[in-house]
Amino acid sequence: MIRILLAWEAGAGRGHVVTLARIARALEGLAVCDASLGWMDHAAEIAPHVDLAYHGARLPYDFDGHRARQAPPNATWADYLLDCHFADPEKLRTNVAWWLETMQVRQIDLVVADYAPRALMAARILGLPALAIGTGYGIPPATLESFPVFLPEYPQREADEAGMVAAINQSLAPLGYQPIRFLPEIYARSGDLLRTLPMLDPYRDWRDPADYLPPVADYAGTAPGTGQEMFCYFSSYELENPALVEALETSGLPTFGYLPGASDAVRARLVQAGLAISDRPLPVAEINARARVMFTSGQHGILSLGMAAGLRQVFLPQHLEHLYMSRKAEERGVGRTIWPRNLPAAEILATLRTAWDDAAMERKARDLAGELAGTFVTDDAALLRQRLAPYL
Repeated sequence: MIRILLAWEAGAGRGHVVTLARIARALEGLAVCDASLGWMDHAAEIAPHVDLAYHGARLPYDFDGHRARQAPPNATWADYLLDCHFADPEKLRTNVAWWLETMQVRQIDLVVADYAPRALMAARILGLPALAIGTGYGIPPATLESFPVFLPEYPQREADEAGMVAAINQSLAPLGYQPIRFLPEIYARSGDLLRTLPMLDPYRDWRDPADYLPPVADYAGTAPGTGQEMFCYFSSYELENPALVEALETSGLPTFGYLPGASDAVRARLVQAGLAISDRPLPVAEINARARVMFTSGQHGILSLGMAAGLRQVFLPQHLEHLYMSRKAEERGVGRTIWPRNLPAAEILATLRTAWDDAAMERKARDLAGELAGTFVTDDAALLRQRLAPYL
């Protein structure tokens, strides 16, 4: 039976594991899957559906280094890769070599890469078919000559793409990597599993409309509009922000949610303040029934879920990908963004209360949900099997 490597290198949120778990579940009985995960925090969600789940190569973002050199926000994907030490020849060669060995030892036939450019590069060296899966933001077209600016408000580029290309070609030549001319070519692949809406894809002008698949968001239809609570979802390090914790403690709004990234101390404080914090992901139907407002970082999956449900949303982005998604929701009038993320608790509270009372935003959210209703599905397994069939 064909063996598929589900590879994830970058981004520390739960959504990456959820995305790859969809593939593993859809292919049960048709293929054997490995899951190589950059972070193991949510490995239990994919482990039952794969032959082996193991800690793989990470592509971690260097927040401390970015701050130390007082760098501008990442204007392009090349700037993001620079902050992941992608331009470090030794790190790059070591990690691509790790992927090569892993693919050979595990006798991999097909690679499905989520935020895993070095896995794609290794697959190219071995001549393996490889698919990129993700939201669009993290799987740029390989045909670009350079990476475009994401947000006009942050146009200052830092990365030297030509220099990065030269370093890649030199460091990976001993491994058999064919030279590239332009940096986006590191994403060369056999195809895409593009799990997003065109309105949320910064590369939509370069895509075929037929490429899009429904976002990875459990779908339970439009919310009934009777919910009277605020739903919160923060999946990683967001609650290390004291202002956010203070705002949740003192909002006075009935609040429930799922906070897998919260420390025990923060969780205890919030429960003491009256928040109903679940120990596991909540069913979408329950969120739809209870929520009046959703408060998140603007993560792609939960933001898509909110738009599908017709719920108004508030976002506290943690980085520019979240900000990009949040801005797109704002453009449709269905969300409000708190930015920069280090604003004081009083400003967070003011935005939450404004959204709570914003009837116009509720109408726009419900209108958008109606517009998008045909885009979402309750079960994406058949769609995934259809897209993967040519490679099985």
